[in-house]
Amino acid sequence: MAAPDEPRHGGRFALLQGMDLEPMMDRSLALERRAAAVYRSFAAASRSEPAMCAVWTDIAREEEAHAGSIETARRHVREDGISHTSVGGWEDVLNDVEERLGIAERLPGTATREQRLAAALDLEITELDAFRKVLLAAAKESPAQEQDDHAERLATVAERLTHDPQVRLQAALLRARARLRRRA
Repeated sequence: MAAPDEPRHGGRFALLQGMDLEPMMDRSLALERRAAAVYRSFAAASRSEPAMCAVWTDIAREEEAHAGSIETARRHVREDGISHTSVGGWEDVLNDVEERLGIAERLPGTATREQRLAAALDLEITELDAFRKVLLAAAKESPAQEQDDHAERLATVAERLTHDPQVRLQAALLRARARLRRRA
């Protein structure tokens, strides 16, 4: 267990250590934009499957909305003079997100539906959204009314469209995590 003054892994606040809020918001914004771009590329690669193209497009729009919420909060942080609020303990989480984003970004346009689903599920099981919500809370911003969890919708689509055992396992893990969060 981490000492009380050490940052904790997994999304816990660690005030007085870590990075100032504004640079962390910049990093989160970049990650959300990259995720949106990945989903847009998946949509473009899925044009021959209109239903799947629509799923990817919807998820890309939600990631773009996440980026917009961070941009708004970042403006308020500057206006309110709280940019020196420190948030720490997220470095491992963010490195994991960046690694998984990189894998998704490197998928060729010829990747199979299962490869795109696997990459998306792998990205959605990260703590990127939890990090965004922590940043919004630190900036004293309430998240805008958001649609249902797109990660769960993605899991439903994956379970419906593939028999690939790895993709189905990823979908089941994502659903289980969502259920646990609702109970917490």
